[in-house]
Amino acid sequence: MCERRTLATGVIALCVAMSPMMSQLARGQAAQGQGASAPQAPPRGGGAPAPDAAGRAGGAPQGRAGGRGGGGGGGRGDAGAFTPEAGAKDLKSVLFNWAWHMGMLRSGAESELIKTLDYHAAGGTMQVDGQPCTLTKYRIQANYQVPGYRVQIACTRANKQTYSNVETLSGDYAWDEDIPGAELVAGEGKATARQAALEERRIRLWASPHGAVKAAIAAAAGMHPLKSFGQNPGVLLDTQAKAGVQPLTTLTWQKEKTVEKAVLTFPIPDVPGATATATLVNDLPESVVVTHGADKTEFIYGKWADWNNPLFKIDALYPGTMVERKNGNVVRSVNTKVTEIGQIYVIMPVPESVKKAGK
Repeated sequence: MCERRTLATGVIALCVAMSPMMSQLARGQAAQGQGASAPQAPPRGGGAPAPDAAGRAGGAPQGRAGGRGGGGGGGRGDAGAFTPEAGAKDLKSVLFNWAWHMGMLRSGAESELIKTLDYHAAGGTMQVDGQPCTLTKYRIQANYQVPGYRVQIACTRANKQTYSNVETLSGDYAWDEDIPGAELVAGEGKATARQAALEERRIRLWASPHGAVKAAIAAAAGMHPLKSFGQNPGVLLDTQAKAGVQPLTTLTWQKEKTVEKAVLTFPIPDVPGATATATLVNDLPESVVVTHGADKTEFIYGKWADWNNPLFKIDALYPGTMVERKNGNVVRSVNTKVTEIGQIYVIMPVPESVKKAGK
């Protein structure tokens, strides 16, 4: 109860604090010709097509008066900073539609404003020391602007032995905790530096459902995701193109039977030599595959839906199933229970012992 009350208080406080800022941002961008807009693919102001066999929604679901990411009005506007043509296959349109269909473009200016995630799994399995372990808890708290995350894990092995750990990433540091926030209060918990896991955890962050589209947009703009955050993707890419910036994200198309898939490649931020390949169907990723040296890590996503609490549905889509395979072996498989996608209070301060262990 305490945790839920704290979370609710944080959401309310942040929403109140951000309201004047967002209103000012929207007004300022409107003065430059930017208004509420959204992709043209789904019908304006209408319902969503039925999901396909994998559970992916083909268009914008009903629910919010302004459509996904809108700042009011009915469905998609005809005027705005950028509105992709129906069926557009260029890089800018594909990236915009990807973020829009996930519900990541918010405010009247349709800026990418998803900063945090709180994710709870309903169950699943993961590998611990090479052996399967049935999850009893799997919670992700991520802040893409730190950037970092904390993953609370509890599971039971086949021999009934239990395992628990808190995998943590914050900026240039990676460590494990026996309790969330270990050592931040003297004498409470134990933090253990895990710098060898830094790049693996960065890959997991930037190949995640939110992280991948952020990384792809940033690479197309020739910058880090920390700098591309808070901007309309279409406007940002136009600005960078006029400045002569060459995109690091590439786009090709492939067709399987009657299904066309967009295939985007882009570098994983802060992991030299790591390249991600995201395959999109109906503007949502079915997979993100990362190659890094001799390793190949596959992230498979399905059953896209708004998993937020029923009292906080905001058309923010997230996968209902997530499978991670490394070099062909399944290392994690989780099913979604509930998400909190919005501006919530998520931080992961680095303990002094981890800093002293060095980068």
